[in-house]
Amino acid sequence: MILDKINTNEDLKNINISDLNELANEMREIIIKKVNATGGHMAPNLGVLEATIAMHYVFNSPKDKFIYDVSHQCYAHKILTGRKDGFTNPDNYYKYTGYTAPEECPHDLFKIGHTSTSVSLACGVVKARDLKNEKYNVVALIGDGSLSGGEAP
Repeated sequence: MILDKINTNEDLKNINISDLNELANEMREIIIKKVNATGGHMAPNLGVLEATIAMHYVFNSPKDKFIYDVSHQCYAHKILTGRKDGFTNPDNYYKYTGYTAPEECPHDLFKIGHTSTSVSLACGVVKARDLKNEKYNVVALIGDGSLSGGEAP
């Protein structure tokens, strides 16, 4: 399995780009298995799985900041940032929250759920970055029902 070779997002960068589709399939299977066993957010996570792999393949989290609007879309992100055991080992299924959580991992910038705030949060992070003369990317991942939340458009 390709996923066996990945314990952090840095490991992902060592995977051949031609193997990323297989990695996505493996991740899809473990997300489905976990959600079927515990409940949780299936569709939002499957909907952004390839996008999340691409983000981690291209960018350098945690230096580059990922801001999830619907942070219950973060399962693939968690798998790729050192929390894979919470998805592959049934004994650890409840070890991590279903949302981004800075107390779990430095790759999670905010603790949010379904707020329609990723764009405004990203603008604030960009402003702070620029005021401090720092250099990193900020990526806002918006989706699911957030576009109708009022603050996002």
